[in-house]
Amino acid sequence: MNPALSGAYEGTYRMTAIYRDQWSNNLESPYKTFAAGGDTRFKMKFGNRRTKDHFGLGLLFVSDRVAEFQTNTNKISAYFSYHKRLGDKNKSYLAAGTKLGIIQRNINYDNLTFQDQFNQINAFNLETGENLPPNNIGTMDISLGLNYYINVDKTSYYIGAAAHHLTQPNISYFSRSDNINPSTDISQNLSRRYVVHASMEQQLSYRLSLQPRVVYQQQSVDNQLDLGTNIEYTFQEQQTSIIFGAWITYLNDLNGGHIENVTPLVGIRQGLFILGFSYDIGLRDTLSSPFGFNTFELSLRFSGIHSNENAFCPTF
Repeated sequence: MNPALSGAYEGTYRMTAIYRDQWSNNLESPYKTFAAGGDTRFKMKFGNRRTKDHFGLGLLFVSDRVAEFQTNTNKISAYFSYHKRLGDKNKSYLAAGTKLGIIQRNINYDNLTFQDQFNQINAFNLETGENLPPNNIGTMDISLGLNYYINVDKTSYYIGAAAHHLTQPNISYFSRSDNINPSTDISQNLSRRYVVHASMEQQLSYRLSLQPRVVYQQQSVDNQLDLGTNIEYTFQEQQTSIIFGAWITYLNDLNGGHIENVTPLVGIRQGLFILGFSYDIGLRDTLSSPFGFNTFELSLRFSGIHSNENAFCPTF
């Protein structure tokens, strides 16, 4: 969402993993997404002088897979952020961050069929005359972001903005091909994506906290607004919490403005671990499909404090 959020948390390291299963109740080969990564933060030191600023480093791997065509899009990104301490009375930080990534795409042509392969009887078993481009490509991707954080009377506020795909990388397979048909459009540039987000975490009582959030994204002609809140209840032993949440996604695209889905969420926090489950209920498709185009997501987060704050790598 924002590279300036790397290192923006309590603790010194954080590791995350996500599995997403999209439209499995309607597609024979649903879309699947896997993501895993982590980030760490360490205090800035100039000579013998320590500051209240800190630096964030992160690494994230994301893989999108379409099993039917064996099509994969893999992304690996490194995140860098600097958090400048602004206030002493009310702790606040202004952070700037960047993401440097590589996008890699590949496809298995053996699972594709073309019109000229049809034998006019019952199968697509002839040779194709299609001039197929290289089926494995890679390109660079760059993002920038800003984030402001402040804590006032046990309430934390975040507000930030980010710009992704700054160089608008070309992810077309044909852009790496030689001797292609001049009429073929070899441009498939990722449009810049802009994100604005705001959130807060308010301690309502000793055991209850409220976590409302809003995220707005714009890419080309598409606009998306995610709005929702989580409520976390901590049990008496203070090591276990349960989290409930509800979210709404509003889209404004070529089909006009509409509510795309509603997402209930439930999570469990046990010590340093958070396990979360969410389920996107597609409202438009649910009304016209007996099953609906729904999405399940499972996430895991682990964070804590390592003992060697002067070293780059944490010890466990």
